[in-house]
Amino acid sequence: MRKIIENSSFLYSLFLFTVVIFIFMNTVLYSAVDMDYWARLLQGNAFFQLGTILKTDIFSYTPTHIWLDHEWGASIIFSLIQNLFGYIGVLFFKTILVFLIFLFLYKTIRLYKKENNFTFNLLYFILIVLAMPTITQSWIRCHLFTFLFFSVSIFILEKARLFKNYKLLYILPIIMLFWVNIHGGCVSLLGLLFIYFIGELLNKKEYKHFFYVLLFSLFVMFINPYGVDYVKFIFMATTMERPFVTEWISPFAHPDKFFMIEFKVLYLINLLLLIFSIKKFKFDYTKYILLIVCAYLSFKYIKNTPFFIITSVVFLYDELLNILDFIIKKLKNNFYSSKVYVLLSCIVIIFSLCNLILNISYIYYPNLSMQPVDVVNFISKKELKGNILAPFDMGSYIIYKLFPNNLIYMDGRYEEVYYKQTKDLLDDFYNVKENWDEILRQNYKHDYIIVPTNALVNDYMVKRNDYKRIYSDPYNILYINTSLKYEEKEVHYESTFGVLAYPFKTSVNYIEYKK
Repeated sequence: MRKIIENSSFLYSLFLFTVVIFIFMNTVLYSAVDMDYWARLLQGNAFFQLGTILKTDIFSYTPTHIWLDHEWGASIIFSLIQNLFGYIGVLFFKTILVFLIFLFLYKTIRLYKKENNFTFNLLYFILIVLAMPTITQSWIRCHLFTFLFFSVSIFILEKARLFKNYKLLYILPIIMLFWVNIHGGCVSLLGLLFIYFIGELLNKKEYKHFFYVLLFSLFVMFINPYGVDYVKFIFMATTMERPFVTEWISPFAHPDKFFMIEFKVLYLINLLLLIFSIKKFKFDYTKYILLIVCAYLSFKYIKNTPFFIITSVVFLYDELLNILDFIIKKLKNNFYSSKVYVLLSCIVIIFSLCNLILNISYIYYPNLSMQPVDVVNFISKKELKGNILAPFDMGSYIIYKLFPNNLIYMDGRYEEVYYKQTKDLLDDFYNVKENWDEILRQNYKHDYIIVPTNALVNDYMVKRNDYKRIYSDPYNILYINTSLKYEEKEVHYESTFGVLAYPFKTSVNYIEYKK
């Protein structure tokens, strides 16, 4: 038994297994399906039915431009997994993606450290899992690919400069080829390469290869279904302001002080480590420029929070060990510390498995608490055909369930498909801003309007003669345009959830509007 516990291969395998179980537990516990996931399935299913991606919007009744889908590759992957393996397959796939992120972070740390303390590493990586809720505590999203490729890129960049094996850098343009066709976060690779180029130049070390790979990767970005327009769109979308989208505000500006509390605590700890470590005699410009840039991006937007966590895991690991040196000395890699680690791993595994058993239903049936399920089922049962005006984050689910009988005003694809004015009118309506009813005076007709029950605009809608309420549940109220005839009747309804029961139209008419 002593030989098994002290065996490094056993400890390494136990470490990885424990991390996988803990990640999978978080994946299942936080399985509320993301609002934009349904649009991804629609694009993916269109590819398998038509043999090509949709470049025009067929789901909306409002003015749209060409669909510049920077997530079309991820849509195909999600659709394939969903249709082959169902929701349990999606959960496992997300677990694999998140685990690979942590594996490459661990591999990058090991480039610097010969010693390995599994007890500390396990506690540290569990803390990291909890501190990255936008990755670990959400449904599968396209940005997972960005953070995986980002972690892989740091591993390659660090291995190249530490061992002076600069040929490894030329793997990055190949990664970019996949990355640019899966998610628009590919611009972060350009940012990484530029920082390494400047940092190594200031470090007075080899920097030319970083510059060459940067240019090569920029060229590769143009290899996509949309060509130059896609690259222009990516840079526009990266800098675009989205004041009413939660993930595009600062985590420190959120009204709930305990929102992302694990991230905030770790962010402040890492920030202090960064400040104190800068005083070191040996100054690494690449390291500190990268950390400062990622700290700024994470402070500015919730969406970017994993960037600072990922980079600090790699570049501030030693600083954290130095501060906790008195603990590390007591937990050296001997039989005693191995027993502590095995016991700790067993506790984490048992805790995770118990949580999985208690929430076993979420493995087979997704959590649809974020979706307007009841009102959509009502529309489907009553065969209410026509245009639906609904909040920004509901549109994707509505078209997934009701197209082609119903079209939507807009959904979360926002800059990919719609014009800014379209979103502004929607925000003004649901937030009851000045001229809130301007959206109702547009040239297109809203046959139905879905309004959350707690929305102030309900007080204004009930006073109108052109709309009347025909349905309500604890979450939403449905209004119908009074010009439509509505009759109460019962209709047999069978859910086709998760499967598209209609063919896509191969010929589409859309309107090209000038901005």
